[in-house]
Amino acid sequence: MAHNVTVTYDLVLPKGTPRPKPESSSSSVSHTRQIAPCTNGYKGYYDTLRTAIDEIKAATGHELTVWRDAVGNRELGKEANMKEDDDEGSDKEGEEQ
Repeated sequence: MAHNVTVTYDLVLPKGTPRPKPESSSSSVSHTRQIAPCTNGYKGYYDTLRTAIDEIKAATGHELTVWRDAVGNRELGKEANMKEDDDEGSDKEGEEQ
């Protein structure tokens, strides 16, 4: 019986994010690698498993880097705005006391 390793991701991009040009990158991707049946014992199985995971990790890393570059600095303001809102909430609580 053959087994598979599958990694799937679906990115939620900020509005106005341009599609990367080097490749027709999709924001939803699934990678599957087949793991050979265990014929050489567990060592062979785990070697094949490690290879499959390394291949998927490399492909996913490359794709996510392309999207990170496409998003650029669009996400930087989100965390700063959320922190400011939290800080303002603390000040209001202090004023009410």
